[in-house]
Formats: sequence, C-alpha cells, structure tokens
Amino acid sequence: MWLAVVWGAYTWFHRAALQTAAQQTTATLQLQVRDLLGSVEKFEHLPYLVGAERSLSALLQSPQDSGLTDQANRYLAFAQQRSDVAAIYLIDPQGKTLAASNWATSSSFVGKNYGFRPYFQSAIRGETGFFYGVGVTTGEPGAFIGAPLYAGQAVVGVVAIKIDLAAFEGKWREAGQNIAIADTHGVIFLTTEPAWRYRSLRPLPPPALQLLRRTQQYGDIDPSALARTETSTSRDGMPRLTLEDDRSVFVQSQAMGKLGWEMLYFSDPAIPHRQALLAAELAGMALALVMLGAALVWQYRRRLHERLASQRQLAQIVSELDQRIAERTTHLTAANDVAVQTGKLAALGQMAASISHEISQPLAALHTLAGNASAFLARNDARSASSNLQLIAELCTRMGSIIGELKTFARKESGRLGMAPLQQVMTSSLMLIDPLRKATGTRIEVPPTDLGVWGDTIRLEQVMVNLLRNGIDAMEHQPERLIEIGFSATASLVAITIRDHGPGLNEDVMEHLFEPFFTTKPSGKGLGLGLSLSHAIVLEMGGTIRAENAHPGARFELTLPRTPP
Repeated sequence: MWLAVVWGAYTWFHRAALQTAAQQTTATLQLQVRDLLGSVEKFEHLPYLVGAERSLSALLQSPQDSGLTDQANRYLAFAQQRSDVAAIYLIDPQGKTLAASNWATSSSFVGKNYGFRPYFQSAIRGETGFFYGVGVTTGEPGAFIGAPLYAGQAVVGVVAIKIDLAAFEGKWREAGQNIAIADTHGVIFLTTEPAWRYRSLRPLPPPALQLLRRTQQYGDIDPSALARTETSTSRDGMPRLTLEDDRSVFVQSQAMGKLGWEMLYFSDPAIPHRQALLAAELAGMALALVMLGAALVWQYRRRLHERLASQRQLAQIVSELDQRIAERTTHLTAANDVAVQTGKLAALGQMAASISHEISQPLAALHTLAGNASAFLARNDARSASSNLQLIAELCTRMGSIIGELKTFARKESGRLGMAPLQQVMTSSLMLIDPLRKATGTRIEVPPTDLGVWGDTIRLEQVMVNLLRNGIDAMEHQPERLIEIGFSATASLVAITIRDHGPGLNEDVMEHLFEPFFTTKPSGKGLGLGLSLSHAIVLEMGGTIRAENAHPGARFELTLPRTPP
C-alpha cells in the first residue's frame, strides 16, 4: 500500500509539474515574442519617414552629385543617431548603395551592391521587406527592413535600416531561459547557446541550402542538423527532441506573425522528474507519519479504555481539541482574509500604475480644482465652489476624450473637425499644464476671448500644451519666467501667439524647427517629434504655424479658419 501511494503521488505530481512547466513556458514565449516583435515593428515605418527627405530623392536622380551625396550621408547619420538603429542606407534600383549612415567608417556600405538581398528585392517590388542575416560588409548580424522610395507611382530606390537584436540573447541568458529564434527554414539565428547559432534543427533541403548560400544570409552555413531525431510527443505529453550530443530536451514554440520566424523554448525533462520525485518522497513521509500517528492513537485509546475514568477523560480531551480547532480555524480565516485583501490591493496597484501615465495631468488639475472648491465652501462661497465643480465635471469629460483620442490614434483615424471655442481650449490647456507651471514658477498671461476656430478641440489642446511646455523648458535658466498669449482675428482667420521670455532661437534651429527628430534639448529629454506632430495637426485643420524671435524670447503664431463666436 505504501509503495502504491508513493508511486501514485509521483505520477500525479509529475503530470502536474509538466502542465505547470508547459503553461509557464507558453506565457514566457508569448511575453518574449511580444517584446521582440515590438523591438522590430516599432521601426517598421522608419524607412518611410527617412525616405521623405528630399535630398535622398534628389541623389537618386543625380547619383554623381558629390554635394547631394554628402548631404544625404549626413542626414542618414543624423537619423541613425536619433533612432538608435545600427545603420540606415539608400540603395538605387540596381542594388548599389548611394549613401549610408556609416559612410565615414571603414565598414561603410557606400558603393556596395545588395541587390541579392531578399529585403531589397521585396522593397523594389513596392513591398516592405523583412530579413535577418549576417552583414556581408561588417560581418555583424542584424534584422533588416527595406522600404520602397517612390517618385510618383514608380519605385526609384530603397531605404533600408539594420537593427541589432543581439542584446536579447544576453537578456535571456541572464534570466536563465534557454530561448532561440529560427527562420522559415528552421535555421537558428538568435540563441542563448552560441554553438547552435546558424544551425538548423533538421536537415536542410538542397533548394533551401542553395538559397541561403546565394543570399549569404548566414555566411558559410553549416548544413549539418542540430537534432539527431525528429521532434516527437513523448508519453508524458510534451514535445521532445534529442540533440546531436545525445541530450534530450523539451521544446515548445511560438509563431512570430508576419516576420515568419519562430521562437523556441528548450527545457530539461529532468526538472519535472526531480520535482515529482521530491513530492513523492514527502508524500511517503507524510503517509508514514499518518500511519505512525494512527498506531499511537489506537494505543492511546486502548489504554484509556483500560482505565476506570476513561470516558470522562476522553470527553474532556475531545472538548479541548474542538476548542483548539475552532481557535485555529478562526486564526486561519483571519489570515486568509488578510491575504485576499492584500491580493486585491496588489491588483489595484497594478491597475493604477497602468493608467497613471495617460491621465496624470488631468488628475493633477482635478486635485487643484477640488482643493479650491473645498476652500470656497469653507468661506461659504457656494457660487465659486459650484464653478469649480463644473470645471471638475468638464475635466472628467476631458479624460474620457483622452481615452477616445487614444482609441482614435490606435485605429489611425483622423481627428473630428468642428467648432472649437478658444476660451474652452485655453482653459483646458492651462489646467493640464498647471502642475508643471507651478513646479517651475512660470507665469502665464492670457486674455479672455470669444473667438472660435474650425478644428478639433482635443488635438488643438494637444498643440497648445506642447507649445506651452516648450516655452517653459526654454526658460529653464531664466530668473523670471513669463509666457504671454495673444489673440487677433480677421474676417476669415484667427491668429494665436505664444511668446516666451527665453534666449530665443538661432538661425540654424529656425531652418529645421519642424523636422522630425530635430531637437535642441539634451539627450533623454525629447526625440524632436513634438513640433513636427503639432505642425501636422495644424496643417490637418487647414491652418499654419510659424516661429520667430521676439527679442527677448521666441514667438510661435498659429493661424486657423475662423468660426462665429
């Protein structure tokens, strides 16, 4: 009986350990796939954005122009530094590289022909090309994204970027995770096991091997298979693989979407076995203790029956035992309630952390308005308190609009244009910027107005908040910080001016102010996209935005179509 119980415990715990390991591996794969896909897909549109630079199109039309070549090289180097990719380069329709971010290095791509690379062939057909391989020039691996560059309806060139994914190997290794990434042919190119790199789990068919060698995807690839046997489902229900060194491993996989890659997770079958063996040993010890306890109870009860006062003593013992059980049950119930409450608080903390980033500014404004309302009520100023409560209600509507804007942005829809009263726009913008204004000691002067413009209220508030933040940042080292806002109008247009009292803008900055990735802020304080996005929003509303020096400071002027008050 004892052996049967131990064997049953081992079987049950081994199955449970396998199921737990499979679930944990699946969750890990899903998390790591999202992480790696995010690192690649966040740069998917970068080649298209870089390709909008006019000097690149001009160089494709005049490839012998040294001035255009130098301008394109410097722009690509600037974009590479701002985006933190490994390289960005421009390729003509024949596959020759005309300009590259690494033009000044010994491993420059300029002059090299990459027409044989699959990412170039996809891009020249008008598609976005994804490819992972070893660089034929640098010898360093990376993920390549190629995008077509159009002149009218024709593809006149390709903009390509290279992304370094090697850091993922170190991160997996530090976490103790044996993870690998395999391409569509089953060749592993990212792995925590260096000896597995550029090896296929299974024998490569001759056409696949010829393709890999023709494209030089992995250099001189080793054609021998890494696995000695095919993947099979063992009697324990887990996919098992025997490697060339006779090691047996569990392997689970997760597809990686449009990239066509597959993430593999390798685990040691001995781990669930050891866990089940330990659990079976504990179960055997517990059973032995139970049997010993049962023998002791039997002996104890026999002696009690041998005594004249056994019934009274037994009743007393049972009563005391019941009391102790009740007390212990009460303690356990209380402890369980505390644990449940702690779990709830932890869940609430996670939920609060996940949304705080998006609504921190409206919440700060709500805090200020609520404090003012309390002060008005303390002074019996019900009218002012009611006004503040109305503003709080509007700000709650504003937070709902922010969430709606996030959904609109996620669906890549255009903003909704309509009548936007400037007084409402300025009130909401000043409430959102108020915590930063107070923290920096900035004074903002804005007159009342009944003017209205044709636009999207939320997106116009986004532009105003961005310009006010830039103005506050520009006066970081000024003893007195002042921003002046003004309004003027004609029959058809409304002009809004925002002037700071900072050091102003030099001529070089003025030329590139609204370009993507351009910023005068130090590294870590901005990517140079704020003014570029504001410029795009104003243009979408049918308006204009320009900047000039005001001596002292800088002045931004927005013009938008006018609507009736």
